[in-house]
Amino acid sequence: MSSRENGHSAPFALSRRGFLRTGLLGVGSVAVLTWGDRLSEPVAQAGAQALQPVSFRLNFNPNAEHAPYYLGKKKGFYAEQGVDLNLLPGTGSATTVKLVGSGDSMFGVAVADAVTVGRAQRVPVVSLGVLLQRSPTVLASLKSKNITKPADLYGKKVGTNPQSTVYAFWRAFVKLNNLDESKMTEVAVSGSVVGPLLAGSVDASGLLLTNEVVIIESRGHALNVLNYADYGVKSYGQTVFTSDKLLKESPGLAKRVALATFRSWTYTLTHIDEAIDALAEAVPETDKKLETVKWTNIKPLVSSPESQANGFGYQTLDGWKQTYQTFKLGGLIDTDFDPQSLFSNVAFGK
Repeated sequence: MSSRENGHSAPFALSRRGFLRTGLLGVGSVAVLTWGDRLSEPVAQAGAQALQPVSFRLNFNPNAEHAPYYLGKKKGFYAEQGVDLNLLPGTGSATTVKLVGSGDSMFGVAVADAVTVGRAQRVPVVSLGVLLQRSPTVLASLKSKNITKPADLYGKKVGTNPQSTVYAFWRAFVKLNNLDESKMTEVAVSGSVVGPLLAGSVDASGLLLTNEVVIIESRGHALNVLNYADYGVKSYGQTVFTSDKLLKESPGLAKRVALATFRSWTYTLTHIDEAIDALAEAVPETDKKLETVKWTNIKPLVSSPESQANGFGYQTLDGWKQTYQTFKLGGLIDTDFDPQSLFSNVAFGK
């Protein structure tokens, strides 16, 4: 299976997210109305200037979660902010974080865990907005395994990849729910866990609700899903970010890229078919049906009470503290640092 399907990459690369029990009506109406004027705020000033070339690194090969950027570019949302957007494919969130931190790319999209772990490793990156307010990482199993609560894992084999941040979610889940590790068996799996799960080599494994879960269900397999967030494992999901250096030297540009990104996402929420068409135009091999279905699981993750109150993409210190604590508890962070350094709400005038 390709990296596009499995969503995994090297050391701290994986992304993930759990269900957010907020209806799409709340997402669409509250977020879009809240942002109405702000999303086009700098347009008049930017429109009179030449477009500024901006490199924007994705975290994987283009898929459903990247459709908003292609649509935003096509609709002129970035151009209206004075930005000539150059979208670059990625090979994992960890690599994207390093490339943006080093200045190779100006902006990027990556999961919050990669940004957090990168920061702990002294990679100077900062989130400009949270696109998925909750991580899509879940613990999934075939329905035939009858795993519907943590205790059902006793006597079962759990597929894990210690080189992925998904493993940190699992470790935090075990600790927070006081599970007896002697009653479960961890099975090391390198690469995609989809094959071993379907073959019965493992009974459960960490998957992405927005990717592998959709792929497996599209093949006719019914799953039980335990959302890590429902069991105390809290983390932001996908973020748009830049380097400390760029934010310090060009805060106006950082704000404009963030605003165009937020507008692209909010527009996509009510124009998914149009967004997938834009993705397919840029990436002809796109499976339009599969990528469209993925948005069923993406949409509930974009909203939180804080983003509904303040606008799409809004991030809080408490949210980043929870993300930081999850990966410290999961064993991926062994140094202390201030979670305040992980984010900037410059797009919100803060």
